[in-house]
Amino acid sequence: MGTPFIPSLKQISEASSKLPIPDLWPDDSYVIPIANSLVTQDLKFSKQAFKNSESELCYHWVYEGKVTVETQIAS
Repeated sequence: MGTPFIPSLKQISEASSKLPIPDLWPDDSYVIPIANSLVTQDLKFSKQAFKNSESELCYHWVYEGKVTVETQIAS
């Protein structure tokens, strides 16, 4: 069994630019494959609900429960 894959912030940032708008995506997760040396690794983002300053529910993508990705707001 090999060493666990830990992506760099650059890899997470590049992958996050490919995420769909969370309010419009029907599933609670989205997987983006990225090249890592000679293999491909999957980065799995989860959709989580947050309340904004007006107490309205809005969704954001989160990687590993640690990195929240700001995305466009659906209109």
